[in-house]
Amino acid sequence: MRIFSGLKLGAAGVLLCFSLAAAAGLPAELSRALQKDGISQESVSVWVSAAGQDAPVVAHRARALMQPASSLKIVTTLAGLDLLKPDFVWKTELRAVALPDKKGAVRAVSFIGSGDPHLMIENLWLLVEKLRQSGVRKIEGDILVDRSAFGEKPVDQGAFDGASERSYNVGADAALVNLKAVSITFEPEQAGSWARVTALPALEGFQVPGRVRLAKDACGAWKDKLKARFSASGVRFEGTFPAACGVKALHVARWDADDYLTRVFKPLLRQAGIAWQGKARAQKVDPLAGVRLVETASEPLARIVTLINKYSNNPMARHLFLTLSRADAAGDKAPATLTRSRAVVQKWLQKAAGNAARGSFIDNGSGLSRRTVVSAETLGRVLNYGFRSFVMPEFMASLPLAGYDGTMKKRPLQRGSAHIKTGSIRNVRSIAGYVTDVNARRWTVVVMINGAGAAKGGSFTQKVIEWCASGAAQEGAQ
Repeated sequence: MRIFSGLKLGAAGVLLCFSLAAAAGLPAELSRALQKDGISQESVSVWVSAAGQDAPVVAHRARALMQPASSLKIVTTLAGLDLLKPDFVWKTELRAVALPDKKGAVRAVSFIGSGDPHLMIENLWLLVEKLRQSGVRKIEGDILVDRSAFGEKPVDQGAFDGASERSYNVGADAALVNLKAVSITFEPEQAGSWARVTALPALEGFQVPGRVRLAKDACGAWKDKLKARFSASGVRFEGTFPAACGVKALHVARWDADDYLTRVFKPLLRQAGIAWQGKARAQKVDPLAGVRLVETASEPLARIVTLINKYSNNPMARHLFLTLSRADAAGDKAPATLTRSRAVVQKWLQKAAGNAARGSFIDNGSGLSRRTVVSAETLGRVLNYGFRSFVMPEFMASLPLAGYDGTMKKRPLQRGSAHIKTGSIRNVRSIAGYVTDVNARRWTVVVMINGAGAAKGGSFTQKVIEWCASGAAQEGAQ
């Protein structure tokens, strides 16, 4: 038995060596696709393996450290599901020194956040409605906003790419509401010459015009054609909106966190019949002092990771990454920090990807960072770990489905299917996920392109997905 066992192990070792050798280069079909797009093979990393198995059928520069852009979110979301569990929720409290008096007045009100990534306007409306039903008719003084669950200073929203008013650049905030953004929507009238303009949520002291003139231009760079001019009191548009665009939304995040919370709270409280003349003001409070007026819980983490991955939401990913600090020895007894979360994720990567994780650096969990580097092999092994995990159904379903939703909605497949997380920043294109081929076999696929050629990388990443979906990966494995 020992001799037979030894021979079997030796044969497996020979097969593994053969497999790795065969996988050293790109298949000819993929090499030709790169050449056609004018992309250097030295700027590309590719990993393809049977889902759940770490023996690759393609491993081109798979150990090179690359910038992954938003494909990195697979690490943040899978680590979250694995460490925090799919039913994890964040809670937000409104507390006061005492319950409402006979006139319904409360004072020393505090808004205590725990880092809910998706505390949207409808959730805040529900919180205010619960406040009304608890008997509150007046809030005296300022509302103290406790953001101490996160121990990081506010980020410079313009630091990454200069787009300081764009919602994707919003940093983590333990008391973040509605992603600190206003969505201005343009809806062309049928057979008309105007587009109706609406803004949600309504902010105190911020006005938008009711309509903007339509143009017959192609949609193209519609935001540039509108020529939005913002001020403290609102926005005006000096241009036109192309009717060919259909319904579009401009997401703006140009307010300080306390100013935004003040502006969004006041209309909601007024509608609920609750008087408030103060403002939101950051201050750490004793979370056990006084009484709890109302509380709300986020959706479970399984839903949150779907929103993060389907729509590549950077602020939500930052929140989840910081919340991973809870998985270390200090738990929630100390503020969550990037340093703590990086250590948690690096340890988890060692479990998920083994030694392949060496050299990886995860900056903030969103992929919106030039400091973040990881190899295609690491991402491939992480995906395989996820495929073998008890959270596989939740994780896989969270990834954009080719041709149907999220960032893959406009990238259909003629054959097979794919659940793929995409990534795109200047000089970076990437994909990471699972492809189901025409024979119902599933494949783990990672592609990263760095450098000037990345601008043309969309067609190559699509080619790799289609190559796997056609059954060619299986042919390469035989």
